Amino acid sequence: MNGPPTPADNPEEMAGKRGLAEFIFEMVDNTPVGVLLMNADNALEYANPAACRILGEEFRTLIGRGAADLLGADCVAALAARRRAGAQAPGGGVPLPDPHVIEVVTRAGEDKFAEVTHSFPADRPGYTLCFLTDITTRKHLEFELQRQNNFFHNLIESSVDGIIAADMKGRIILFNSGAQNMLGYSKEEAYELHVTRLYPEGVARELLRKMRSDDYGGRGKLLRHELIGITKDGHHIPMSLSGGIIYDGKTEVATFGIFTDLRAIRKIEQDLEQTSKALVQSEKMAGLGRLAAGVAHEINNPMSGIMLYSNLILEQLGESHHAAADLKIIVHEAERCKQIVNDLLEFSHQTGHEQAAVDVNEQVRKSLGILHKQPLFDDVEVVLKLEEGLSRIMGNAIRLNQVFINIMVNAAQAMKGSGVLTVTTRHRSGRHVVEAKIADNGPGMEKDVLAQIFDPFFTTKANDGGTGLGLSVSYAIVKEHQGTIHVESEPGAGSTFILHFPAAPPEPAGGEILSPDTQLG
Repeated sequence: MNGPPTPADNPEEMAGKRGLAEFIFEMVDNTPVGVLLMNADNALEYANPAACRILGEEFRTLIGRGAADLLGADCVAALAARRRAGAQAPGGGVPLPDPHVIEVVTRAGEDKFAEVTHSFPADRPGYTLCFLTDITTRKHLEFELQRQNNFFHNLIESSVDGIIAADMKGRIILFNSGAQNMLGYSKEEAYELHVTRLYPEGVARELLRKMRSDDYGGRGKLLRHELIGITKDGHHIPMSLSGGIIYDGKTEVATFGIFTDLRAIRKIEQDLEQTSKALVQSEKMAGLGRLAAGVAHEINNPMSGIMLYSNLILEQLGESHHAAADLKIIVHEAERCKQIVNDLLEFSHQTGHEQAAVDVNEQVRKSLGILHKQPLFDDVEVVLKLEEGLSRIMGNAIRLNQVFINIMVNAAQAMKGSGVLTVTTRHRSGRHVVEAKIADNGPGMEKDVLAQIFDPFFTTKANDGGTGLGLSVSYAIVKEHQGTIHVESEPGAGSTFILHFPAAPPEPAGGEILSPDTQLG
């Protein structure tokens, strides 16, 4: 027999090939990978059971449908591009299949995801074999992981505390919004920094040493440790750190810290300390006021008698008598004692005064009007920074003038009649509080003087005739107006008296308001 043998010439070989084809079809039908065969018109000619499950369709509803309908236009466009690339490749080879992910919504409304790879059968030009791998579970896990990552990212970014992490070489790998607001660096700037730049020299090394110790919350931890941080502009700020070391097994891979800005807490602590001191001072002043009232009444009558009889003797003896000068000294000193008694009565609230809506700016101007022509104020430059439209307060104008005059005279005396006196008024706490600040650039006060400044009879001007009652009376008047008064001062840095009064209900303000930068003197 001439020529190559045909299948008909070898029945056993023919039967073997038929058995192999049946095995391949059985294998394709049972594989968990979906198999689709599309013709040159991109119409489906074959789908195995796995493909039907993945696409959520029955075999009869799939055959004949277009590839774009089943896999999406993007996937079909990708397949066409792959086919063109294969035709242009050297030797007409077919490029390796790259996976393409599609999302399928089944007839039952179920969302599924499949990874699509493909091949182009060499014996069937124009045909495409697509292989679908169900990745729905993986995708759902990815979505859940992404959701959790987003949650933790938002949690970290939403924290008012600074959260910073660095690798073991000191390169910053996490710098949340709280850290940016606290230290002034942008995230991009922080990622270019070495972590040691955030602390004074040697602090970062010390922190790492403590984290590796068992003495500060356990090995790998550091709890509620107070330290100083350095901002972008070089300021030092107090912070509290809780953090530690991140391990991969037993290997150190990173450090992290949660930083709390302590500036607001320190300010609250200072305010509480000042409030506590003010309460103690208020109680002390109340007791002294009651004592002063009793003393004043006991002294007032004898002083009146001394003045009366001294004047009578002086009239009888005449101005030419050798004792006249001594009698005048008695009368003068008795009058001075009587003034002290009057001050004591003021201090102890033994006098009543009507109150009305008062313009603090106006009282400041009136007080300066009384003082600025006094010799003590000849070389004092007065700078007014008065807020226009300042709310009125409920008070007694005369007594408020007494407060401002007392403080301004003290300031001028502290500056020895030469310096700058600055008076500022403004609103605080919205418009609920009226603040008046009287500042001088004098020598300032030591802490021991500052602690006694409002005590009755305490004075630093004993040799100049000071009685030590001016500021005590001022303190009492301010308290009478439901206000507060305190002093800020340091040696060589001047003194500032700060007065706060509750604002009266709003009403049309009368009178002329000085410009904020008006200067007198």
